[in-house]
Amino acid sequence: MNKEEKIREYVLNNYKRTFSKKIIIRDGKGQIVKRTYLDLEPIITIKDTHIEVQNHKDASPIILNKNVLE
Repeated sequence: MNKEEKIREYVLNNYKRTFSKKIIIRDGKGQIVKRTYLDLEPIITIKDTHIEVQNHKDASPIILNKNVLE
């Protein structure tokens, strides 16, 4: 397993709500018909001192310590 795969696994296990998007489908009256969840792919940036993880390009990053890789 390389570094990015380890970080991706760690983030998806510990920050589930941040990396999933709920899509609600409604009928003509506005009642909820179906809820679906879409998994978002984390954007991982490895810096010299820390690791930044985002769920899209404009999001605030989750800053992780390098010890996550160990």
